[in-house]
Amino acid sequence: MSYDGTMTKAVAEELDSRFTGGKIDKIYQPQDDTLVLNLRSKTDRGSLLLSASANNPCAYITEKKFKNPQTPPAFCMLLRKHLESATISAIEQVEMDRIIKIKVDGFNELFDRVEKTLVIEMMGRYSNIILLDENNTILDALKRINRSMSRVREVLPGGSYTLEGIVDRTNPLKETKEVFMARLHESEGMSLKNFFIRNYLGVSPLIAREIAYRAGGSDKDPVKLFSSEDLYGAFHSLFSEIAASEFRPQSISDAGHIIAFSAVNLTHYPEESKTFYDGPSALLDHTFSARVLEDRVRQKSQNLNKQIKNHLERALHKQEKMEFELRDAKDRQKYKVYGDLISSNAWKIQRGAGEVTLENFYDDMNPLTIPLDETKDGIQNAARYYKKYTKLKHAEKLLAGRIDKNRNTIRYLDAMLYNLDDAESIDEVDAIQEEFREDFLKKKYKGRGENKKKKKKEPEYLTFTSSDGFAMYVGRNNRQNQELTLKFARKDDLWFHVKNGPGSHVIVKTEGEDVGEATIYEGASLAAYYSRARQSAHVDVDYTKRQFIRRHPSNQPGLVLYTDFSTVAVTPEKEIIDKLKTK
Repeated sequence: MSYDGTMTKAVAEELDSRFTGGKIDKIYQPQDDTLVLNLRSKTDRGSLLLSASANNPCAYITEKKFKNPQTPPAFCMLLRKHLESATISAIEQVEMDRIIKIKVDGFNELFDRVEKTLVIEMMGRYSNIILLDENNTILDALKRINRSMSRVREVLPGGSYTLEGIVDRTNPLKETKEVFMARLHESEGMSLKNFFIRNYLGVSPLIAREIAYRAGGSDKDPVKLFSSEDLYGAFHSLFSEIAASEFRPQSISDAGHIIAFSAVNLTHYPEESKTFYDGPSALLDHTFSARVLEDRVRQKSQNLNKQIKNHLERALHKQEKMEFELRDAKDRQKYKVYGDLISSNAWKIQRGAGEVTLENFYDDMNPLTIPLDETKDGIQNAARYYKKYTKLKHAEKLLAGRIDKNRNTIRYLDAMLYNLDDAESIDEVDAIQEEFREDFLKKKYKGRGENKKKKKKEPEYLTFTSSDGFAMYVGRNNRQNQELTLKFARKDDLWFHVKNGPGSHVIVKTEGEDVGEATIYEGASLAAYYSRARQSAHVDVDYTKRQFIRRHPSNQPGLVLYTDFSTVAVTPEKEIIDKLKTK
């Protein structure tokens, strides 16, 4: 899936038709690489999302809401100064490239009418958002680029804006048949996909595949296998549709998953796999935004995931070492036997001996070979074994407690890792990061320039309603699980958790009423779905009343002990979860 030149053209035309002549009301910068412009015309309103993300650059009208920082970044403040309340005079695409220009008419400090241009360049890691004045001079950019960062061009305040070096291919809408045929002749050994991508602006692998299909072949085939007339016919047919703005925004699904989207009709996919949308923004807001969010969550959680895994691996290594030491401690009796046998036969042992074989009076006088320290005599070797026996005797008591404590740490970190893998928003990742730093690393929050407590947020549990009308709540991290179970739930409420594995706590608010089998199954389904066992065909879930749950002695958030429980086997099904979601 890609946001290519054809999609850019469709979005630019949609924005131009809806908002040219309108105004820019408000500007926000919810993320470092993302802007939101509230637009208003006489007949329309919308929030324009502009992203210069390296992985998912984009521009489209969104219905999504964003949390904005309390203090706007400097670039956002600059845009507010120059663009807020300005009139949009034009919104246009540059050639067929992934560049949109928003031109506005406003006033300067002397109240003279001036023209400004906001340029959105959606080019992978080179993506940027740049503000220009009426002379095409750069006022500032979201990402300032100097010569040490790029040999192609600088993007710095005061510099002249140029497209040289980035718009370096042909606009397919302006291609003639004669030039097209000449290009084909020069590229006969090249694959069809590479031919189109290297020669024409805005052509993605998906569009190249569509042209190849219309020409009767595959985009992986070399150009020489195609009829030149057929290939030009397919090329001309597709871009004639684009030139005439005959867009059909659509997503393509396979087994319930969206695998592609496009502004034009993709004939190489069956019609039954397509979902059509009223406009490109509606398509992108439904499909692309989920991908952007997923990518942001993945990027945000990568470093935290690595930190938690490192601590988990250390805890697992420590557990293995302690359990080995415990096995050795439990097998300590042999060292007392060694000491007793050596003490009884000390006169036989000379300093320098590496071992001795003695009759074991604890085992019917069967011979037993005992390793010796060559630097010690018999009495000293016996004392060494007595000392080792005593040390292991004390170690067994200590190790048992330490192993239990470390096992709880492993469970806690494993649950945190599951919560992070299952996080669906930046806020959820931030909450897990805060928990990791404060509850595990014991690093307390510090405000800017002074020590102060961070304002405690109310936990935002996932909420559901059972088919019998009972309210159900799901925790999304260890802290939420603890709050939900130990503070929010009442003694008669039902508690659910997947058996022997990390997952969310689920509470069904019974309000003192009897709960039927349907609600119990649904509560168990939630616990199974929001656990690491989600992909399993059958999942065992324990459930009990809140009154039979108590805090774990380790005091690790989210860990509890419970009794008087029952177990139900369920199959996690997304359809059930979707039906239970509270609207």
